Amino acid sequence: MPGLPQLKSISMRESVVEALRKALYDGRFEAGQALSEPSLAAEMGISRGPVREALLVLVQEGLAVHSPNRGFSVVEFTASDLRDISEIRVPLEATALSMAKERISEKDLGTLETLKQKLVETHAKRQILVCGQADMQFHSLIWERTGNSRLALTLQHLLAPMFTYGSVFNIGRPDLTSALLSEEHDLFIRFLRGRVDRSAEDCVRFHIGL
Repeated sequence: MPGLPQLKSISMRESVVEALRKALYDGRFEAGQALSEPSLAAEMGISRGPVREALLVLVQEGLAVHSPNRGFSVVEFTASDLRDISEIRVPLEATALSMAKERISEKDLGTLETLKQKLVETHAKRQILVCGQADMQFHSLIWERTGNSRLALTLQHLLAPMFTYGSVFNIGRPDLTSALLSEEHDLFIRFLRGRVDRSAEDCVRFHIGL
């Protein structure tokens, strides 16, 4: 596993945030793993201040958690957490799917088809982190096409950690096959094309196995 990039000269917190976020996306850290400020600062060749500020940003994004007693650590999901998230996800993502249907372009739909193929192929190869990233791109494009930035940001904050760490595939869905994954995402695309009779909520429920 590659280490964190050396940052010899840094003046912006965003640069540290980007480096740590990429490390999380690349699977450098495990769910629940402690994120030591001194260790990260030493590895990146910078002081602790920018690292702490960056970790606080990642907490706001839902990618990390902070405890006064334990410090920072990578977010970790349980099956119960995923059930709680699903209850909120269904109405929010159904709304996003309906709104995006009115604004989605043919080019966007082509991109969704490409991302669907990528996530199915990587799931079949058990490349879970890569699959999760492709899935996040798939859903993010739909959220962006709602034209409602608040809705898109809410869904991003709610679901990004699940896709980032592969939790959506590793917890609570032992029955999930590559073929079913393809069918779930194809249903979204067909809904956006106006080629299904099912409601947006029905599509989301099927998509997440409810």
